[in-house]
Amino acid sequence: MSMKPALLLSCALLLAACGQSPAPVTEAATAPAQAAPASVPGAQNSLQSLSVKPDALTVTVPEGASAVTFTLQGTKLPGGKVFPAVIQDGQASADLSGLPKGDPKYTVTVRAYDVPGGVVLYAAQTSINLSSGKVTAPLTFERVKADVTVTASPVLPETSALTAQLGEQTVTLTVKDGVASGTFAGVPTTGSQTVTVTGQSSDGQTTQSGTATFAVLEGGTRAEVKLTELAHCPVSTSPVTRVPAVQGSGDASPLLNQVVTVRGIVTADFQSGLRGFFVQDAQGDGDAATSDAVFVYTGTAPQNVQVGQFVQLTGTVNEFYSSTQIDTLTAFEGCTGTADVKAVELKAPFTDLEKYEGMRVTFPETLTVTDNYNYGRYGELGLSAGGRLFNPTNGNVTTTAEANAERKIVLDDANTSQNPASLPYLNAQGTRRTGDTVTGLTGVLHYANNVFKVEPTTAPAFVDSNPRPAQPADVGGTLKVAGANVLNYFTTFTSNDRGADSAYEFQRQKTKVVNALKGLDADIVTLMEVQNNGDVALNDLVTSLNTAYGTDTYLAVPTGTVGTDAIKVAIIYKPARVSLVGKFQVDTNAIHSRPPLAQTFQDKQGGGVLTVVANHFKSKGSCPKTGDVDTGEGCWNELRSQQAQALLGFVDRLKTLSNDQDVLLMGDFNAYGAEKPIQTIMAGGFVSENLRIPAEERYSYQFSGQFGYLDHALASTNLDKQVTGVTEWHINADEPTLADYNVEYKQNPECRTNVCTSPDLWQNNPFRASDHDPVLVGLNLTRDEVRQDFALSVSGAAEATAAQPYTLNLTTSTAPDTLSVNWGDGQTETLSSSATTATHAYASAGTYTVTVTATAGGQTQTAGQTVTVSAAPVVVTPPTSVTKLVISEVYGGGGNSGATYTNDFIEIFNAGSASVNLGGYSVQYASASGTSWSVTPLTSVNLAPGQFYLVQQAKGTGGTTPLPTPDASGTIAMSASAGQVALVEGTAKITGSTDASVRDYVAFSGLSNSTSASRVTPCTDTDAASDFKAGVPTPQNTGTAPTACVNPQ
Repeated sequence: MSMKPALLLSCALLLAACGQSPAPVTEAATAPAQAAPASVPGAQNSLQSLSVKPDALTVTVPEGASAVTFTLQGTKLPGGKVFPAVIQDGQASADLSGLPKGDPKYTVTVRAYDVPGGVVLYAAQTSINLSSGKVTAPLTFERVKADVTVTASPVLPETSALTAQLGEQTVTLTVKDGVASGTFAGVPTTGSQTVTVTGQSSDGQTTQSGTATFAVLEGGTRAEVKLTELAHCPVSTSPVTRVPAVQGSGDASPLLNQVVTVRGIVTADFQSGLRGFFVQDAQGDGDAATSDAVFVYTGTAPQNVQVGQFVQLTGTVNEFYSSTQIDTLTAFEGCTGTADVKAVELKAPFTDLEKYEGMRVTFPETLTVTDNYNYGRYGELGLSAGGRLFNPTNGNVTTTAEANAERKIVLDDANTSQNPASLPYLNAQGTRRTGDTVTGLTGVLHYANNVFKVEPTTAPAFVDSNPRPAQPADVGGTLKVAGANVLNYFTTFTSNDRGADSAYEFQRQKTKVVNALKGLDADIVTLMEVQNNGDVALNDLVTSLNTAYGTDTYLAVPTGTVGTDAIKVAIIYKPARVSLVGKFQVDTNAIHSRPPLAQTFQDKQGGGVLTVVANHFKSKGSCPKTGDVDTGEGCWNELRSQQAQALLGFVDRLKTLSNDQDVLLMGDFNAYGAEKPIQTIMAGGFVSENLRIPAEERYSYQFSGQFGYLDHALASTNLDKQVTGVTEWHINADEPTLADYNVEYKQNPECRTNVCTSPDLWQNNPFRASDHDPVLVGLNLTRDEVRQDFALSVSGAAEATAAQPYTLNLTTSTAPDTLSVNWGDGQTETLSSSATTATHAYASAGTYTVTVTATAGGQTQTAGQTVTVSAAPVVVTPPTSVTKLVISEVYGGGGNSGATYTNDFIEIFNAGSASVNLGGYSVQYASASGTSWSVTPLTSVNLAPGQFYLVQQAKGTGGTTPLPTPDASGTIAMSASAGQVALVEGTAKITGSTDASVRDYVAFSGLSNSTSASRVTPCTDTDAASDFKAGVPTPQNTGTAPTACVNPQ
């Protein structure tokens, strides 16, 4: 029913008692319970003021009550009558109108309720006299209490103990006929009370529970609880270990190699990929230092599990490469019930992740793909909080390698196989670029390969936040210059070559490179990593590029082979847009293995002059053990800094040569923006145009998940004012390597590796044409006047004879300031500025390149001539006595550059008519003008008439063919061009060719690495030069067929 609200007021006054004891309470209110607080405040046994009038009773309302009744019982009312009170200002008053006349004495019982018609909270009793208004005894309210009997069912067979919890009281229940019961005595009455019953198995599992909410009424209450079965496992006969105890608080489990029984909720089933599943303790141990989950390795014996399933298993604790796991299962049981484990939120910095190993985790913040290098090989992506990671020495942001590491987490594919056939996370374009993002990543945290990885339990929803750019950003200007690394563009495919492994791969590479260069559409392009095989690879690229344009759009600056590396830099240009000014220039400083290449151009439209320099500095890899090691900017940083300083000197010469201050340095400097080599160049008068690019876009290369720009555009201060824009076209660094031209491990018919399972993401587009992004610069050049070049040319015969004069003719456009010639044989000569010829005599045969250098007006020009020099006649000094043994051939070029044979040798021939035992003989050698002789003893061999004898000498590092089996061996390093050889009867060193023990003697000169001095016929010995000829070496030993002499000596 509906009641008007009543005010609650305190009671305080005490009326005088009449000395009478209160009669027992004989009537109890049993009105239906209504909602009320679970407990009612107010002290028990409180004395209340009772006002007695002939027609009314008034009492102070106890605290917490909102309704009061008075029950009067007397001689005239033996059955009693209830009078409801009206509450006002904390006083409850009852109108007693209608009482029978006569006896004024009554026993009065006062009851206070939580709500009108509700539960009795307080009761008190006393005797009164209505006529006199007296009370026989103080009115004392007492808190009403009652017993609560609790029953709970059904009880499971595995439940061995049940307890009931009511407020702060706990009662152990007893079970009979599948029903548990127990009683709470003296429970204060209330309109709402809740009891909770919990059942446990003998091994401590909570098997079932239930609750009931009820009113505690005056006179007692019965509460019935319906029990619900909870997730639990069969009773274990072995002690059960909590999962957190298996993990422990350290890096390794404290229970290593122990057999344990654990229970938990299956949070992820990766048995098809990781060959195991993850279980997590349903409640956890509350210790922040210990993980609540563990990986269960099943290997080739998978278990039938479902995510959310409660399981119990027994196995051995192991550390698999520092990842805690339970393996070698001896028991496994599925338990009743399922549960969902709430994921732990992780936010950067990602430190101290050991305490979450194996647990279900989620990342609420947006993560960015910052590393896709291993995407194709292992199906994993490196993700970072707060955007992509930049190299600390790039200059974009202030960071450290340690700070970067704390922002990175790896997303795995829950698969241990390499080169997976199906790649997760690919977008519709068949790629997954760095810079793309994912939010709300959820999975389990797994430790493998020395890093923590997220194995997703919900498919990550990637956003293509960094879509492929169809073309480079507009850089403005009337002239565009690009720098592009073409990733080892090789036209040959041997095992020693760096590029494509086959013509098929090369065609795929070429297609992407041509697409990239055509997309840049620059007027001048500097190229890095072109094969250094003359201009063969360069011309192939230009031809292919022009085919794509459908016209001869580009020409190459022809340099031939440049430097000592297998790759070189190169420059191509559009002849319709620019013209060459003078010859190309190469920095010949020995500090460079890939020398910078420079060419001056003039803009055909505006007339501006510009010198472009292509660069490729020493890489950061192939680190030495000592010396120029990595101190924070990669290995060889000092060498790169020296190359930068040398480049500045080269630039000074270029400015003088072109008479123009506009120089643009392009290329792969293998140094990030804030590193010493770049800072050296900037301090030398150059401006980094890359700094015009916004910091978040300023990168051209990805390494180990960190980004930076190794590819630079550095303009001289004068040229910087003419730059209109710069961009890095992000077609390569953001792409996974799987998109490149290679077919290794891919599902491609041309794949030749032992496994060809990865998807082939190659497409006919520019993306992943290289590992470096190209740089594009826009220019509005100021018009310049071009100075006429100083010219030099040379001419001369292509052949000459050793020791004979050779003349070279010289022609210059104007009188030179200096003039010099390098004859190519180690001899140089300074000529007068008016010289028109130069003469030189070569000491030995060979091919020589003559280089003439002339300077005039600050310009330097060189010109060359190749000369092939033939050998001078062999000079033979006759021996002092006639002998039957002769030296038939001498060769000192073995093992040298260009040689066929690997060793020097001396050949002996028996030109006599009788055999000679060579035991005790020796061959001896001295330099052409020397007097100190080296000795090689001969072996004891009976050398028959017409038979040859071969003495092998020192071996060089060159040559391709070993000598025939020698008859004797020595270690004498003979000169390839000139020397003395003697055949001696004895082994003591001679003092000269006239010693009595000398049986034959030959002095030779004018030979080379590829020629020997041999007798025209071995039987002829006239002690004349005509006995010998210079030619291809033909070593012969005792195994060679004898040569019969017609008239043996």
